[in-house]
Amino acid sequence: MSRDWRIAVSAISTLSIIGGIAAMVRHDAQPPAIAEPPRKAIVIAPPPIELPPSEPSSAVPTLTEAATKKIDKRIKALAGELQKMWTSDPEELVDVIDQASRRATVSPSVTLLLAIAHAETNGKILDVSEAGAVGLAQATPIACREEQCQGKLFVTADYLIGARAYILKKPLGDADTIASLIVARDNAKTRRRAKRLLDSAFALRLEGVGELDLLEPYASQDYFADIAAAKRHNLKRLRELEVLLKRGSRAEIRSYRDRVRHEYRDLKRMQIEHWARYQRELIAKRDEMLERHFGLPSSEVKKNMLYQAGEYLGSELDRRFSPTEMAAFLVRHLEHKEEEARLLARRDRDVEEMTAALYNGGSHNVKRMLAGLIASLPETERYRKKVPATRRRLDQSIAQLESPTASRRRVEAR
Repeated sequence: MSRDWRIAVSAISTLSIIGGIAAMVRHDAQPPAIAEPPRKAIVIAPPPIELPPSEPSSAVPTLTEAATKKIDKRIKALAGELQKMWTSDPEELVDVIDQASRRATVSPSVTLLLAIAHAETNGKILDVSEAGAVGLAQATPIACREEQCQGKLFVTADYLIGARAYILKKPLGDADTIASLIVARDNAKTRRRAKRLLDSAFALRLEGVGELDLLEPYASQDYFADIAAAKRHNLKRLRELEVLLKRGSRAEIRSYRDRVRHEYRDLKRMQIEHWARYQRELIAKRDEMLERHFGLPSSEVKKNMLYQAGEYLGSELDRRFSPTEMAAFLVRHLEHKEEEARLLARRDRDVEEMTAALYNGGSHNVKRMLAGLIASLPETERYRKKVPATRRRLDQSIAQLESPTASRRRVEAR
């Protein structure tokens, strides 16, 4: 194609395009339509369902309010059951123990705590025992010091002397028990048994003695010097018995038994006399302070303002009178007794009974009973049966509250 021809064709094409554009403008022509993808159908949502008007907010409890109502029902159920067991101020007792349990990081069950408290005082939280134990949990000064209770403790020379005699008489009691076996029947079998018991007596000789060190803020150096002398004396007596079991005659063992029995009874008499004076002094101080503070006879205060009086005495006289302090003590002390019980109980199902026994009788007595050095502890035996029975009864009251029908069926099945 010649150059002139190519220029002519190009010019004609350009004119054609310009002409087309002019025609489109002149006739308002639209550009050619481009094919669009098919559109999706739009679904229109139905109008919202109209809800019924809201109830007043007071009729819809929050989670906290609902939980509080449940707790209140539980407290009333437990208090009602304790009321049947002749417990003083049962609702206050349940409330203070329930509060202490919920504040603790780890706690025994509330019903077990209540069973112990009921067994100790039947709710008479200002009681003072002949052993110097006080309050809701019947705690001794030694036990309070062990659990690091804060505040005042009423500790006198009478309590100190009684506590020392109580602990340090026990190895002499062991020697009396062992020697009495030979006095009653002297043969090879009895001597072998006596030797086994003597081994236990040596092992338990210092059981509980270390607890006396907790009284250091209230005692003199002479007090602890007397403890050291008594420890040496008890060891001497047990070694003397060891020699007699090997080669001593029945008559010699009887003479030995009579001497150690006399020493044992002297210490027991000392314990009882000094603790009785301590008990009378603390009771008199308690009643005097109540009458002076409340302006009423102490009997009326203890009847009508028991928990208020307990908190006052707890701050001014002895922490053990405070129900809140003693409820917290009970949680801690019972937890520690349960740990000890797991080491002593033969089976898991015996742990609860062993815990109760340790709380009531102390490890120095319970271990001697398990070893055979103490034939029986009647009060502790009753206590270790009573506490689990009370706990089961209280558990049943809660079960009836939560599911009356199911609980009734369980009772009928029995």
